[in-house]
Amino acid sequence: MNALRLKLWIALAFVLFTVAVPGVVANHAVKVVRAQHARSEASSQSLSAFQRLAVLGYTLQQERYTNPADFRKNEALYVDGVRSHVTNAERYLNAEIKMISETPLKRKFRAAQIEEEVHQRQTLQRIGASLEKSLKGDKPDTVWEDLVFEAIKVEEREAKEYRRNSVETFQGVIDTLTLTVTIVGICGLLVVFWGQRQLVRPLGNLWQATRAMADGDYQKRVPIVGTTEFRTIAESFNTMASRVEAGAEAMKRTNEELERAVAQRTNELASTNRSLERSNRLRQQFLADASHELRTPLSIMRSEAEITLRDREAPPEDLRSALDRIVRLSELMAEMIDDMLNLARAEEPMLHTHIEPVDAVAAVRESLEDFHKVIEADGGSISLIEAPSSLIVEGDETRLKQVIRIVVDNAVCYSSDAPHVDATIAAVEGYAMITISDHGDGIPAEDLPYLFQRFRRGSRKTGSGQGLGLSIARSITEAMGGTISLSSQVNTGTVVTIRLPLVPAREPTDGMNL
Repeated sequence: MNALRLKLWIALAFVLFTVAVPGVVANHAVKVVRAQHARSEASSQSLSAFQRLAVLGYTLQQERYTNPADFRKNEALYVDGVRSHVTNAERYLNAEIKMISETPLKRKFRAAQIEEEVHQRQTLQRIGASLEKSLKGDKPDTVWEDLVFEAIKVEEREAKEYRRNSVETFQGVIDTLTLTVTIVGICGLLVVFWGQRQLVRPLGNLWQATRAMADGDYQKRVPIVGTTEFRTIAESFNTMASRVEAGAEAMKRTNEELERAVAQRTNELASTNRSLERSNRLRQQFLADASHELRTPLSIMRSEAEITLRDREAPPEDLRSALDRIVRLSELMAEMIDDMLNLARAEEPMLHTHIEPVDAVAAVRESLEDFHKVIEADGGSISLIEAPSSLIVEGDETRLKQVIRIVVDNAVCYSSDAPHVDATIAAVEGYAMITISDHGDGIPAEDLPYLFQRFRRGSRKTGSGQGLGLSIARSITEAMGGTISLSSQVNTGTVVTIRLPLVPAREPTDGMNL
């Protein structure tokens, strides 16, 4: 641990060095450039003062020749202006001398520059004296012109020299900083490479191993690399990981045994629940189907009996016909009860059908005849308006009649006025097309896709049905290899189309030819 602490102190010292060296160089550069710039500004101010003095001198000379009277009148004022300009220029020169004396230069070089500035100050005094003499005397004195031009040249040279020195100094500082940064960068890369191998890589390995263990991977091990301290930590971590892995394996085996026992018990309970749910579902379905299927024959039987009883003078033929229909419907109810009992015992929602050639025209006529008296008693009508003499299909006669009764019963129940039901039968492309239409209330378009589902009724919910009739009708039709479809318009009526496959025509054999 002491070795690692020493390495960290060395790294910290290097970081401080890399930060301090560029800082010192930059600070020195700023001081030098600031001093050069200040001297350049001072020379520029002195140059400006000499130039203003020259402009003032030429202006006064011109005024003297162009307007002598006014010039003599304001002579004292002009002399004061010259003295004021000389004083300002002398102040700038004194500031330059002070700045040179405070600049850290070699003594010999500093003395030479101060001497040059003192000479400039003496020249300034001579310029002022010559200019005053020229203003006061009758003859102009031109000595000041040569002196002021010489002083302007000197100041211009100094300003240019100071600016050039400032740029050269700044460029030298930039070169020094570039070299320093390059050296520091190379050393920094070496330190980073060393830290990567000695510190970062071992820490990364340790971090990955801890993350893997946190995620449940207890087989991950830390490579033994880095400093002595990191090697010791890696060995300790690997030992701990081995012990944790052994404990996790033991716990895993225990959990697997427990999960197997729980899964077995859960499957047993699920199987029992499924059996109970299926039995309950079949019971409910059986009750619903039984109530629906028995309601239609019972309604017809009751209507037949009531109509016959109301007619006290009915001939014996009508009484026998009514009793025959009641007996036939009673037999149908007995068959339906047997089917439903068989369905409940088998615990499968399938209908028993006996497929054989059936005369669809006769079956439809008999089914419509069962409703004839009931509908006419309500002031309605039911008729088979178009049909061939016979049309043989593959199906179950009893089931086909059941489908027809379901459709006609819906037409009667869901009509607000007296029901009017029409039926047609035709052969179309190998199928018997049975169409039953009414002129009742109709069904909204949004309800049509759901009418063949169990317990689904129209949004108007008129009548007393449970929403099972069309579902049972579709199941019977599909069991016979056919289809059933429905179309309707509100306040216009409903059309139900039943398609059943025709019995293929047999070609006569040679032995039957006469």
